Amino acid sequence: MKRKVFKFWLYSYLFVLSIPILITLIVLLQSQNMLIKEVRKSNDTLLDQVQQFIDNQVTDIRRLGTQLSFDPTITVHLNRDTYDTAEARFKNMNIISVLRAYTFANGNIHDAYIYMKQNDYAITTTTYMPADDLYTTLHKTLGISFENWQDWVRQGNPGTFLSLNEDTVGAATASAEKPTAVASANVSDAAASNPATARTNGALVYVQSLPLQEMEQSSGTLVVMLNEERFTSAISQIGLANDGAVYVLDSDGHIVMTTGTKTDLAALPLAQMTGQRGFLIESIKGDNAAISYVKSSETEWTYISVIPEQVYLAEVTMLKTLIYLSIVLCLGIGGFIAFWMTRKNYAPIKNMMDFVSSKVKTNLKSMPNEFAILQSFMTESAAIQDEANKKLEEQRVVLRNQFLTRLLKGRVDTASALSHAIEAHDLQFKTDRFAVLLVQIEDFSPLFQTNQGLDAEKKYQFVYLIITNIFGELLADHHDVYFTEIDGMIACLVNTEGNEKEAKKQLLDITSQAKQFIEERFFVRFSVGVSSIHPLWSSIPKCYDEAKESLEYKLVLGSNQVIAYDAIKQPKNEFYYPLDLERQIINWIGSGDYEEAAEILQKVLIANFAEGTLSLQMGKLLMFELLGTMLRAVEQFQLGTREIMDVKSELVTHITNCETMAEMEEAILSFLKTICDYLQQKKKSHNTDLKSRIVEYVLDNLSDLNISLTSIGLEFDINPTYLSRFFKEQTGENFIDFVNQRRVEKTKQLLMDTDEPIQAIAEQCGFANSQSLLRVFKKYEGITPGQFRKSRVG
Repeated sequence: MKRKVFKFWLYSYLFVLSIPILITLIVLLQSQNMLIKEVRKSNDTLLDQVQQFIDNQVTDIRRLGTQLSFDPTITVHLNRDTYDTAEARFKNMNIISVLRAYTFANGNIHDAYIYMKQNDYAITTTTYMPADDLYTTLHKTLGISFENWQDWVRQGNPGTFLSLNEDTVGAATASAEKPTAVASANVSDAAASNPATARTNGALVYVQSLPLQEMEQSSGTLVVMLNEERFTSAISQIGLANDGAVYVLDSDGHIVMTTGTKTDLAALPLAQMTGQRGFLIESIKGDNAAISYVKSSETEWTYISVIPEQVYLAEVTMLKTLIYLSIVLCLGIGGFIAFWMTRKNYAPIKNMMDFVSSKVKTNLKSMPNEFAILQSFMTESAAIQDEANKKLEEQRVVLRNQFLTRLLKGRVDTASALSHAIEAHDLQFKTDRFAVLLVQIEDFSPLFQTNQGLDAEKKYQFVYLIITNIFGELLADHHDVYFTEIDGMIACLVNTEGNEKEAKKQLLDITSQAKQFIEERFFVRFSVGVSSIHPLWSSIPKCYDEAKESLEYKLVLGSNQVIAYDAIKQPKNEFYYPLDLERQIINWIGSGDYEEAAEILQKVLIANFAEGTLSLQMGKLLMFELLGTMLRAVEQFQLGTREIMDVKSELVTHITNCETMAEMEEAILSFLKTICDYLQQKKKSHNTDLKSRIVEYVLDNLSDLNISLTSIGLEFDINPTYLSRFFKEQTGENFIDFVNQRRVEKTKQLLMDTDEPIQAIAEQCGFANSQSLLRVFKKYEGITPGQFRKSRVG
């Protein structure tokens, strides 16, 4: 037998172990997504701060350009014809003061100057100098040529941020014909070759024509040189540029400012940044990077943060590493514990298998697992144990029933050994008063009408269980009861409790109640003999004898009864059947009148059984006397037919085998009915023949004027009075009406078939004259003979 249970348990433990691991993985995925969302949200917030910071600074600088553009002092000064006068130099000093004030007020401004196109001079925050000196001082170190610088400061410019170098100037020059476009430069290559140049203060400038409203014919150009290190430092403090890079692009997609680790602008997926805000994961130079961007609605600049994925997902990666490590530990430690627990729990099963393998009768290879083998073994063992217990219980019941039978019949020693025998058979008597109920089953066929296939013994056992269970339940509430089968009857030994008188009444009430219930619900008929209540164990046989004697009186009282011994203790020893009643019964038998004969027989029985109870001997003697009366009547009236003799023989046999007086009475009445019916039939056959002869004689002699009851009585030797009554009984008509109706019928026939006169017809039909015919004919037909003939002829 393979260790299927061991494997099943091990797999079960591992499956249970996998559930929290699976849940952990699901939580990991959810946590990872949540953490990524939080990191992205954090980056978006930081990028918004960068946008807000730069937008604010750009707005301030543009506001500066706008204020200077509308400053009347500067506007007037730019439009002077000459700048060599004392007033012009004084105005220059005022403008220097204004520029210095603006520069000092905004820490993000490194320097500022106004280039005057008419005389190729510039006013800075400190002095007034020629253009070439200004270029040398401020822009030469940025790698831009003087010619290129002079070209873009002379162009009209609405206000543009530039990062100064050769490429910037070239781009600015190339876009000179597009005043609305924002000049820009790509500083990636310059930064790569000269990092210092890329970070020099003043490389990022704001350029605007003065006055702005006359941009194409402007007299000067405002150049604000921004402190790029200040911007970079501020962005770095926000935190985005520490591990990645921040790009600020103008509306044309050119770099305005960068911080952190630089990446070629061409490597950024600018084409995918079409929305107002977004997030991308892209591969940049072979490494994945998280790219967030937002577009400013004020400046139309694009702010981009690029963070390497390993930095972006550092916390997520750490979380995944810890969870994977914990999963590996769970699998390792949990798998070991699962194996150890499975082995430990399987050890008892293995021991049991070693014990039962050789004892199981079924084929072990056909068993699915060890549990099936153990179940088979336990089932077989339980079946064997149940069979043994069943046999023991059957033997115990049989032994107790045998003991009860011997106890009821008085065949048990009543000495001290009796108490030990009672205890051995689990008989517990709480009191020393006993009574016996003896049940004799008479008929239970209606109970098995729908199941006739059962044999008689099984039917009897079923009825036995019904009676014992119902009697036991009803009696057990008040007394201790024990049942046994004895001589084909059910004996119930009752150990009564309480007052003897009340117990006796209660015993009879419960017996009647149980009998009624069984008869109504199960259609079982039976009689019960109830003994008196007697003290001491030694009186139990006496109780049994009393109950048995009570049942014997079923012959007198009838079947299906509850018979108490107290009701039959003083029976009558004589019966009432006088000779005159016997003669009346015989006479009524002779006349065939069953009702009258049966009525007298019933009077005899009522007179004997209504008051008191006949003894068995007297009851049987009375019934045989009544039988003798029937037999004497048969002999007296010479009823010696074979049918009567067969019934008589069967009656004698049946009366001898009857168990009750009621059965005897029924048999005698049945025989009486047979005799009376035979005599009635014999008498009726004679009357029928006589009636036929008389009617035939009357019909043959209708034309005789002298036909009458007297003449017929003489013909048949019958008294005329009896003949009149007999004729009325047999035909339903009196003699005169019968004769007249037949004569009228014959007259009607002759009136229709012949043309003879009425007088002749009257003579042929027995009428004295036509007047007699007329009177009788009109009485029965309502018209005269002449009218009758006319109606038929017409």
